[in-house]
Amino acid sequence: MKRRTLRPGGSWLIAPWSRWRARRREGTHLLIVTVIASLGICLASWPTDRPWYWGTRLGGALGLGLLGLHCLLCLTGFSGDEALLPLCGYLCALSLIILTRKSLPLALRQLRWILLGLGLIPWAALPRRWTTLAEYRYLAGVVGFALLLFTALFGKEQGGARLWLAVGGGQFQPGELVRLLLGVFLAAIFSENAELFAHPTARVGPVDIPEPRYLVPLLIMLVLFVFVLVVQKDLGSALLYYSLFMCIGFAATGQMGYLVLPGILGCIGGSLALAAFPHVRTRFDIWLDPWTSALGPGYQIVQSMFALANGGWFGLGLGKGYAHLIPAVYTDLPLTILGEELGFAGLLAALAGQFLLAGRGLAISHRCGQEFLRLLGISIAVGWWISTFLATGGMLRLVPLTGLVTPFVSYGGTAMVSNLFCLGLLLNISRQELWQT
Repeated sequence: MKRRTLRPGGSWLIAPWSRWRARRREGTHLLIVTVIASLGICLASWPTDRPWYWGTRLGGALGLGLLGLHCLLCLTGFSGDEALLPLCGYLCALSLIILTRKSLPLALRQLRWILLGLGLIPWAALPRRWTTLAEYRYLAGVVGFALLLFTALFGKEQGGARLWLAVGGGQFQPGELVRLLLGVFLAAIFSENAELFAHPTARVGPVDIPEPRYLVPLLIMLVLFVFVLVVQKDLGSALLYYSLFMCIGFAATGQMGYLVLPGILGCIGGSLALAAFPHVRTRFDIWLDPWTSALGPGYQIVQSMFALANGGWFGLGLGKGYAHLIPAVYTDLPLTILGEELGFAGLLAALAGQFLLAGRGLAISHRCGQEFLRLLGISIAVGWWISTFLATGGMLRLVPLTGLVTPFVSYGGTAMVSNLFCLGLLLNISRQELWQT
């Protein structure tokens, strides 16, 4: 792939036009996203007395934010990927449409978080040496562990788990930030010692293992993370972080042992958690048979199943469903609203956007010539993929409910801002990838 450059000698008027033409595909897709957001919000707010006003206000503000960022990238001659921002904007548009059905104040609040996150993207995406993050790997790991420990000790408990920290008059969920810090830590450790992890030189009985001085710090940090999450009773995040360890280890070494052995140990740990923690056993029982507690703990998933069945193939139409009345649907099961009002087709379109974004991130990271950035990008994309799979799988009863949010779609300021910052990192990695090829 050739790096696109401007021809020298152009005037100050021609240069910005040339830069815009170089990214015209991104601009066209963002215009389509703006139209989808405006029309979707208008239809979702149809039961109110001013649907066109809300469609213009919410959809137009999202479009202005996306197109303003696009113009900034064009003016700076940014050469990164053109598909990431439209895909992310499409998912943010779905989030606003879903939240409009639930509550217009929630949609306005989510819009503010989206615009804040879009404002962070240039700082992450434009030329910057993020490889220096590898030098602070232990600091990232310790800060992530401290955030989890502080949340476990002093956090606010909701739904049987301590996930929230109160700051001033508000609260935030550190889990998404911790996922990024853990990704930095794992990417740095594995990128620095990839050969040592791929070709073990020590032995424990018949098993070859890497040198303990490289392996032990990694295992200690991972055990501490999982232990705090068990104390915190947030086993969904524990599963996510453990899966990140497996995937980054496999991506760095190419050895199947980093998938098979941790997978077996994870199954054993899950069985122990099932026997030890009542709230885990409750979620497992709901997964197997929600009808026995349809008016109690299983109410949310039973109502979600009714909503999806009511939607059929093409749904009831935006603004005509009742799934928005399900408790906490806008955080845990936001795609239930789309499944009822847009049917299987709408649900498939939303999941296609999620997996296309994660797949694009994986492709970009795989081609990156810098090992740390490659593994960091893989950790971001895999984190999105696992979160989407577990959240959607819980909704469809493929797996037990884990409490994880759907990236870019679920309501939440911390998750939205941190995911948009991660998108900026992927844009930066895509620029590095273009320079390397």
